[in-house]
Amino acid sequence: MKSKSILLFSCFIINLSLYSQAQELNLKPDKLKHSIGLGAGFATGYGLSYRYTPKNYGIQFNFAPFKNKETTRISAGVTFSYDLKDYKNTRLYLYQANHFYYNNETIQVYDINNVLPITQKENYFNNGLGFGLEIMILERLGLNFMTGYAFYDNFNGVNVTGEAAIYYKF
Repeated sequence: MKSKSILLFSCFIINLSLYSQAQELNLKPDKLKHSIGLGAGFATGYGLSYRYTPKNYGIQFNFAPFKNKETTRISAGVTFSYDLKDYKNTRLYLYQANHFYYNNETIQVYDINNVLPITQKENYFNNGLGFGLEIMILERLGLNFMTGYAFYDNFNGVNVTGEAAIYYKF
């Protein structure tokens, strides 16, 4: 009788342990696919940012329009990503970034006798490639750091680039 009680108790403990482990595996929520936040970078663009990562690939949009009486400025970026490794609180990924920048600005040039308005126009395209790291600092809040190489000013120069973003994931 005593051995049956010990056996029954052992089976109960083993089942409870297996059930607890199964519950722990189910506690991890499905990957949060949508993110919204702020991003800035030479290759990704700057401004409000939206990221969609349905599987281990993703797309990110950065956009910052500005307009006043003298200035029209637009930064628009589209970035593609591919996850290399996904850990509990971090994610390592590759990225390919595209950034279009446009600026049309009227400035005042002071001459000895009068003020001359001069319009300056600037637009260029930057393209980058590198790797990124996302660190979850809270359950749904992540910091992203990216680095790599970028072609600047319509492919006229190449240099190291840096990008950063903060996202709320949902």
